[in-house]
Amino acid sequence: MTRRTVLALGAWAAGASVARALVPLTQAASTARASGALVLEAPRLFDGTRVIANDGARVVIRDGRIVAAGTAASVPAPAGALVTRVADGTILPGLVDCHYHIESDPALALRQLAHGVTAFRDPGEWMAMHAPLRARIAQDDLPGPRLFLTGPHIDGDRPAYPEDSVVARDPEEARRQVHRAVDEGATAIKIYYRLPLASALAVIEACRLRGVPSTAHLEILDARTVIEAGLTGVEHVTSFGTSIASPMAAERYRQAVLADNDARRDGRYALFAEADLDGPQARRLYAVVERLRPFVDATLAVFEAQSTDATPRGSTLTAATRAEGFAKMQALVARLHAHGARLVMGGHTEVPHAGRGEAPWRELDLLVAAGLSPTDALRAATREGAAFLGPGGVDLGTLRPGAAADVVVVEGDPTQTIARVRQVRAVVAAGRPVDLDRLRTL
Repeated sequence: MTRRTVLALGAWAAGASVARALVPLTQAASTARASGALVLEAPRLFDGTRVIANDGARVVIRDGRIVAAGTAASVPAPAGALVTRVADGTILPGLVDCHYHIESDPALALRQLAHGVTAFRDPGEWMAMHAPLRARIAQDDLPGPRLFLTGPHIDGDRPAYPEDSVVARDPEEARRQVHRAVDEGATAIKIYYRLPLASALAVIEACRLRGVPSTAHLEILDARTVIEAGLTGVEHVTSFGTSIASPMAAERYRQAVLADNDARRDGRYALFAEADLDGPQARRLYAVVERLRPFVDATLAVFEAQSTDATPRGSTLTAATRAEGFAKMQALVARLHAHGARLVMGGHTEVPHAGRGEAPWRELDLLVAAGLSPTDALRAATREGAAFLGPGGVDLGTLRPGAAADVVVVEGDPTQTIARVRQVRAVVAAGRPVDLDRLRTL
């Protein structure tokens, strides 16, 4: 946070000269604890659904919860609270990254916290792999981020990522893996693409019984079939490739990936490049999506391919074909959104056109470039992302009385220009301030 833009004020007044001091949010919060309240002010407030204040907004936080959020005229600042103001800012709910892989870099989650990501889901990793992050959070007494974990993928024979998967050889094993993971703390379950259809259906049903979301990286399975069976959400826009391609092209791709997991590296771009987004297969998909409204975590940023990119090692496709395939992926995301899919934001950790910890921001850029409005993209990163987390996300993603106090303040208006989400000036997680300068160095 810069000292130029953050003011400790006793009341909102545009251009007012009543500032008592220029103080960081962390210092303001320590003072506010004496009165039990922390107050954030800015011209604008986006509550997770829409802008509810445009010329003066205030959020009051106490005991890790939002006490009030709205226009400054309707929300008084409690006596004794030190108010933190971002002079040309917008107050948002904390961002939710629905597709974050911890890999071997726990500090990256803390860097993303400084970028406004107050909660994430890791869809496919042994929960023990998050022990170093949990230890770091506890050791440094950090207020976040919130962790939502699925445990390892449930995959079939010859899994794509053996170290991150459990193999289920039949539906009964698949069901047992769901119950084991949920008993160990998983808040959702992820199906991986080599799992046979009968076993995938068993996972979906077991998730329904346990009250946790089911999600899937498909490639081989037809998205229409598993969505109709009750799948909560789909990871990756590429999971829809075999649902929009002609039956002959889809089967050719399916057999290639069944024979060699790496065939998807080039194959998905080629499959999308020749797909007809207005054809009969695509229309069948849209009808299912319109009826059932699944969550879709497109993770566009990890597939981004521009015509000027260098050809990846081992690729046999031209840069132009890769770029054409990616353009179709973006177009499909817009079509799915138009037909009622509940889009969320998944950064996928490391992506080709973003710096370290910036993948969620790049994903929002690409959602807008695909045709969503900046407000739609912000909904994906807040309200919809929290809803996809399942029961544990019910108090996240919105700014309303009683909601968890995960709040971000950015410079400017991201509902008009999505790139403004990069101008993070304050982050509050679980009602406590985040030391941005410190975490940005990790």
